[in-house]
Amino acid sequence: MHKVLITDDEKDICFLISEILKDEKYLTYTALNSNEALSNFNKYNPDLVILDVWLSNSKLDGIELLKEFKILNSSVPIIIISGHGTVDLAVSAIKNGAYDFLE
Repeated sequence: MHKVLITDDEKDICFLISEILKDEKYLTYTALNSNEALSNFNKYNPDLVILDVWLSNSKLDGIELLKEFKILNSSVPIIIISGHGTVDLAVSAIKNGAYDFLE
């Protein structure tokens, strides 16, 4: 069973994404801030990360966390999500290792 780490500072978003993935038989783990995300990444070794860019009450934002994940395991695909995305943000995410659907 594939493992997915969902990181978003909004508990409801984590829950909704998790429930959708569970319906598709994925094993999900959630994190509400960067510290939880790093801990769960190391603990569960996910096959995929879904990561919000804006993480309130966190030491790291989503782009900084993306960089940390890529240092820990460069082969794990990471999908960046945001309710406030921009072209510059998308470019920064892809340059730092976020999954590029155009590949």
